[in-house]
Amino acid sequence: MLPTTANNESPWSREQVELIKRTVAKGASDDELKLFLHLAARYDLDPFTRQIWFIKYGDDAHIFTGRDGFLHIAHRSGAFNGMQTQIREEPVPFEIKFFNKREKRWDSFKRESQFIATCTVFRKDMGQPFKCEVWESEYSTGQGLWPTKRRVMIQKVAEASTLRRAFDISGLYLPEEVSENDVEVVSGDQPTLAFSKLKEALLSKVSELAQLSGGDTDSVLKKVCHIKNVDLATASDNDLQTLIAHTNLLIARYKLKTEIEDTAELLGLDMTTLTAQVKKSCDLNSIESINEAIQELTKQRENVSPEDELLRLAEELLI
Repeated sequence: MLPTTANNESPWSREQVELIKRTVAKGASDDELKLFLHLAARYDLDPFTRQIWFIKYGDDAHIFTGRDGFLHIAHRSGAFNGMQTQIREEPVPFEIKFFNKREKRWDSFKRESQFIATCTVFRKDMGQPFKCEVWESEYSTGQGLWPTKRRVMIQKVAEASTLRRAFDISGLYLPEEVSENDVEVVSGDQPTLAFSKLKEALLSKVSELAQLSGGDTDSVLKKVCHIKNVDLATASDNDLQTLIAHTNLLIARYKLKTEIEDTAELLGLDMTTLTAQVKKSCDLNSIESINEAIQELTKQRENVSPEDELLRLAEELLI
């Protein structure tokens, strides 16, 4: 029996319920349809605009919404106060094996590194934000858009996971979190290999930082470990990832410093003044923001014509 609308609490007429069952909840049993309509009403999601939909993989029923659906719930609460998502790439290899139902065979998806997304959600009524970190090997199915849109996909999963926690959302998932086919993570559980790769990546980054800063590799490595309070002898995978991330940040800062020096020299600007101007618009804790500042400085230098440069040099000689 279909859900009735005898009480006035249901937002749908019987005709609308019939339409939902024929379209966005096709294949749902009566009980599954009741659950679907309950979640749609509870979270104010409109089935007719596909803010929420139902899919059945074999005997497994799933009720989906998109990332915008989770954001709709967050905004509607009145407590949503923003969201930040950062993505990094770590040299940790993984392999996904999945059963290709169309070809009726097992296929695999391999990568030598993986993306990790960290999402932070802020609420107006809470002092501490909600934060989730998700790894590509934990969610990638190796199918659909996962092989080609890896950053976008893992970002969606991180944001959905964090919004669920922050706003107590249950029963709703992204399609990106669920696979229609059987999936097996093959290489994600090789800690020795992962640790070796991470350590190799750290030493490579530290060497680059030493070259930029004019120091020696051992001294720079000790300083980075001291800053992050990590003992390299007992470091875990997460510790190494933290060290790599901070080393990357320091590399970006040194590159920015060089760009400021070069720009100040070329344009005849005071380096202290130019540095202060850059700091006003640049978040020195964000590699993305630092890279944007570097690009802006590069544009400023590229816009200087040879004639302008000769004129500036002549003026300096006269002074």
